[in-house]
Amino acid sequence: MASYRTPYEISDGKATTTYEQGIDWWKALESRSPYLKVIEFGDTDAGKPLHLIILNKERNFSLEKLHTDNKLILLVNNGIHPGEPDGIDASMIFTRELLSNADVKNKLDDIILAIIPFYNVGGAMNRNCCSRANQNGPESYGFRGNSRNLDLNRDFIKCDSRNAQSFNQIFSSLDPDIYLETHVTNGADYPYTMTYLVSQPDKLGKHLGTTVRDELSPLLFDMMKKKEDEMIPYVNVHGGSPEHGFSAFYDSPRYSTGYTALHHSIGMLTETHMLKPFDQRVESTKRFLESLLDASAQLKDHIIAAREEQLKTDRALGEMHIDWELDSSLVEELVFKGYQAYKDTSSVTGQPQLYYNRDSIWTKPIPYYNVMKPKTTVSVPSYYLVPRAWSEVIDRLTWNGVKMKPLEHDTTMDVVAYEILETQTPKNPYEGHYIHRNTSVEKQYWSHTILGGTHYLIDTEQDKKRFILETLEPEAPDSYFNWNFFDEVLMQKEWFSSYIFDREAEKLLESDSALARTFEEMKAKDSIFANDAFSQLYFLYRNSDHYERNRHNIYPILRIE
Repeated sequence: MASYRTPYEISDGKATTTYEQGIDWWKALESRSPYLKVIEFGDTDAGKPLHLIILNKERNFSLEKLHTDNKLILLVNNGIHPGEPDGIDASMIFTRELLSNADVKNKLDDIILAIIPFYNVGGAMNRNCCSRANQNGPESYGFRGNSRNLDLNRDFIKCDSRNAQSFNQIFSSLDPDIYLETHVTNGADYPYTMTYLVSQPDKLGKHLGTTVRDELSPLLFDMMKKKEDEMIPYVNVHGGSPEHGFSAFYDSPRYSTGYTALHHSIGMLTETHMLKPFDQRVESTKRFLESLLDASAQLKDHIIAAREEQLKTDRALGEMHIDWELDSSLVEELVFKGYQAYKDTSSVTGQPQLYYNRDSIWTKPIPYYNVMKPKTTVSVPSYYLVPRAWSEVIDRLTWNGVKMKPLEHDTTMDVVAYEILETQTPKNPYEGHYIHRNTSVEKQYWSHTILGGTHYLIDTEQDKKRFILETLEPEAPDSYFNWNFFDEVLMQKEWFSSYIFDREAEKLLESDSALARTFEEMKAKDSIFANDAFSQLYFLYRNSDHYERNRHNIYPILRIE
């Protein structure tokens, strides 16, 4: 098996494996090992299948039955940005050496290893030499966008791509305890080859967050340091220098580590430094994979117990946090090695330009902000009612293992509906969407008859409770509402003709003294309103029985509290 050299090795560390070479290589390795299985799981936008590699000492390769082996499940995802291919090649060498090791059975006693060799298949096939302007090798590589030019690391919640739709189902079936995604970073220059990002511990919750912050992360940093490959937290600095400090990255659920947190799974990213030679980056990623396997085995019982405790805790919560912000009042010292930054006049622009002097290295403590505090908190309803009409939302809930059942009979019940009061929408699209921000809502309390067969009922007392709230509560930053799945309700459907409604408006004011008083006060206070006949009639129309007040700006998913 040691003879199964990879294209990366054959090129002496200058070339990365192509999609076709990689799949052929993995299938050849499968033919030599009884512990490895190559599975085709779902489609991609490129028209090629998504592949999943499973390594299991027990030779159990059924995704639905993997948890019966009482092992920690580790999922590694490579090539989400195929221009950052370090993990593609590192995973191949790491797996081959693992299976060549006489101690392979002991290594896999406590771990089931799953690997997606190429996630962005279309991007991997769209090879070029130069799109990564700041990156030191390899000779050629894939492109960041997939076949639809989507960034798949912004697609985990909205699932525009078939890749993400397949991934959601893989993730739900595997239910991994730890998820790793391999990248190459952009940004500042510094001596470290490896940087590391993990699901924000405060967002993970007390049990999982403590395990990550106090056990898993320190162990990984220590293991890498012993391999003489010291790493540092992801350097969240773009356009400046790290010497003044930096903060942790806010990973909302559009990103993988934010998405995995919704499933009480520990998500992490390796971010090797773009300017380090390609072979150095691949070797560093391989060392991280080795460290993660060993750390996961060592902490297996702690991690599994922490997940179970976090699930139990979250299921009992009557309120949940759905948005977070950096707590700038809490800061820690991070001992950092950096290159001396300086500014000089650019010969191109004639303006000051930031540069780094690699011959001048400094080491000093810098401020590091790594604590998040809740920004938005909502009460947890007993149930949500999701209309069948919103099938795209129902599909995404289903792919993520959310349990729901159809409401079969006409039922009159007390429900809470959200009226969308305000939302900020940009002029330019982001990943194919005009994503809403800073959404605000107001509750309306109705006694409402739900017709049988028109809605699904979702009980929030289930393991996917957090996923349910952060996608269905419209104020959550990556809710399905904010990703434009419900924009139809923001458009009024019925209107009026002024020459007809004018007479009815007169009668409305005569019959409703409170409305008439408010109307006069508005004209007195607002000269623009006082001189705009249509605005006056529209105000009265919205206060008449004609206005679709149970439809316009009403979020269609109802809460049963």
